[in-house]
Amino acid sequence: SSNRTPGELPPGGEWYDARIFTPTLGVMFFKPQELTDSLFLQTDKALVDALDDRPVVAFIVEGSSARSAGVELGHVLLKVNGIDVKNPKEASRLIKEGPRPLPLLFYVPDTTVVVAEGEHMVKYDTRETGAPNSAKDWKPKYVVIGGIIAQPWMMNMYRSKSEYDIAVIETQARRPVSVKVKQFSLQGARIQNDWQGPQMVKYKNKLHPWKYIVVLPVSRNPIKISSPNLSQLKPVHEGIRRVLMAQQRDRGHPSPHTAAPVRTADPYSRNGH
Repeated sequence: SSNRTPGELPPGGEWYDARIFTPTLGVMFFKPQELTDSLFLQTDKALVDALDDRPVVAFIVEGSSARSAGVELGHVLLKVNGIDVKNPKEASRLIKEGPRPLPLLFYVPDTTVVVAEGEHMVKYDTRETGAPNSAKDWKPKYVVIGGIIAQPWMMNMYRSKSEYDIAVIETQARRPVSVKVKQFSLQGARIQNDWQGPQMVKYKNKLHPWKYIVVLPVSRNPIKISSPNLSQLKPVHEGIRRVLMAQQRDRGHPSPHTAAPVRTADPYSRNGH
């Protein structure tokens, strides 16, 4: 809105100080406008615009000093060593040149940051739509829906979070990606019986039943994604669901076989364990 003073932050949100002792911070900063397909997918446009070009934490390396200082995705860097920071380039320079310990001032905008990734057990190499017979038939993968190095409708699977970190760093540096990635397009896909919520399978040597969803991509094998814990399945499940809903909206009308009946209960509201 035109009555906003230039440089003024959006209403709401909170501030905090962080001190960094290491040479690097272990984060990647993006401009807010670059994150409207990922972290700020559900953030009001006015809020994104009000952040101007300020550096937003779009990626954090596992085990970095930023992580231990409480820095999270979507946090906005305002000051480095007391100096106002206007954009990601400036942030990187000031962090490099500043003293250690380095005082940083962050702002947490009043919005829900969208992160659709996590460690899961997956299975995508058979035509079966049910769960495999043995827990050993699943493979561990770090599953990412969209995110900062992929199109929003892509589902990428890495061998681990640290290999995903490598892929992000290499992509940002415009280097070829050296880690293995399995890529699936969610365009035209659907989730099997999604109105029922995640399905369950019990394995004899596992304490809890595993929860899983089955994604049915166009002309490829079903992709089964599981977790022993319902709340762990939520970010990726909801991320896939968002992609499918957006496709229905773009088509203007859901086609009969993808239209899900209205959900009566949210499987995640009771916070399963």
